[in-house]
Amino acid sequence: MIIPATLLSHSKLRFLSPALTAGLLMSLTTIGFAATDIPQKWKLDVPKTSAEFEVAYLGSATVDGHFHKVNGSIDYDVKKPTSTTINFQVHTHSVDTGLKIRDSFLRRKELLNSQQYPTMTFVSKKVKMITPQEADITGDFTALGQTKPLTVRVKLADVKTDPSTQKPILNFTATGLVDRYNYGVTAFPRLVGTKIPLEITGKLIPAN
Repeated sequence: MIIPATLLSHSKLRFLSPALTAGLLMSLTTIGFAATDIPQKWKLDVPKTSAEFEVAYLGSATVDGHFHKVNGSIDYDVKKPTSTTINFQVHTHSVDTGLKIRDSFLRRKELLNSQQYPTMTFVSKKVKMITPQEADITGDFTALGQTKPLTVRVKLADVKTDPSTQKPILNFTATGLVDRYNYGVTAFPRLVGTKIPLEITGKLIPAN
């Protein structure tokens, strides 16, 4: 049972290229921000970030779950998009599928092994643009002591105004697929699915 965090969501946000920056400027003006008001630097709003997954369970059933505790950072500079970086952590003990006995089962040594490996991490390395607001992000995903390359699809929404702060925000979604066998998690093949779809959602907020 493995999930990044991705994974997140963006990763070396080098994928926020000049074309994407132009797109952000356009979306800012459509919601009432002047182009000169665009924040130069953005960061991850950790409390507004979630890591969710689904896994085949007991053969034909599907279980949805999430991790309560995630943290990390995204540093994006509009003027220096290629210097943007991402670091993301998921705390495996915080897994929640809505059933405590099942959560305890997923934490056991043969699966998440939460006691020995309390976190999973994703660090971005490479970005491939798909559209001005969409990219495939490849990075190092570390779980259960093993580091493997992982690619996630990241999508940015248009810039919006946060109703509580009246400041601009950027929503993002990152989706990917993790094969637990790649990390040596081969137990219970008929009970727990091998490939785990994942989704990381969150917000970027002005860094200053």
